[in-house]
Amino acid sequence: MKKSLKKVLYSLLLFSLVVMGTDAKATIFSGSVTGEWDNVNSTNSNDVFSILNNDPGGVAQFNWGTGGEYPATSFDNQFTFDGVGSDPGESEWDVEEEIAFLLGDFDYRNGSTYNSTGVDGVDLNVMVSLSSPINTDYSFSSFGFSITNTPNNTGNSTVDGDIVTLGNNTTGNSFTYAGTEYTLDILGFSQDSGNTFTYDFSSPEGATASAGLYGKISKTGGGAQVPEPATIFLLGSGLLGLFGYRKKFWKSKS
Repeated sequence: MKKSLKKVLYSLLLFSLVVMGTDAKATIFSGSVTGEWDNVNSTNSNDVFSILNNDPGGVAQFNWGTGGEYPATSFDNQFTFDGVGSDPGESEWDVEEEIAFLLGDFDYRNGSTYNSTGVDGVDLNVMVSLSSPINTDYSFSSFGFSITNTPNNTGNSTVDGDIVTLGNNTTGNSFTYAGTEYTLDILGFSQDSGNTFTYDFSSPEGATASAGLYGKISKTGGGAQVPEPATIFLLGSGLLGLFGYRKKFWKSKS
């Protein structure tokens, strides 16, 4: 019995050492992203707006307003989203879990709000097409983009710029790989290649402002929990210590 117990304890300690010697590798995902505009928030039945999704270049467009009408500029307003890997021949992304990566390029053309003063938001649905380590598509819906039209009363196009704000950065959608549940979190807009993120930015009057939309694939906490190598090691060491103490105790009694 003692020999049997000793064998089990040494096997457990050996297993923990092997696990500790093998680095836990973060999962690397590869794929592409496309986007679709949806659910325009309009408070006026006369508002003019349109949506064009899935064009040949993978760009999703949302337009509102009427250009060329006094006192408007010569063009309407426009949001565009071009997902990474969505264009024909474009490279996919490769990213580790929990690491920020570029979902796509976002442009805000600040034009005329004529015939669209009631438009104050729209949703972006993000479709992630994974090619590795699994080959499947997932849809993460209803990331809200709200629009703030500022008064144009300073004569400075930058100060009078209108603002787009990301209203929510996560959804209830998720997927499972290797027993672990993942979701897509939106980190925000970045105009410095992902060094800093914000939930809003401004587009000057009569101009177009651009930013990258960044996100990360995160664990949700669901799925099977795997014991940490250090925990296994401590358990094995503790049991071996207990076994050694018992052996010493019985020797001293005898």
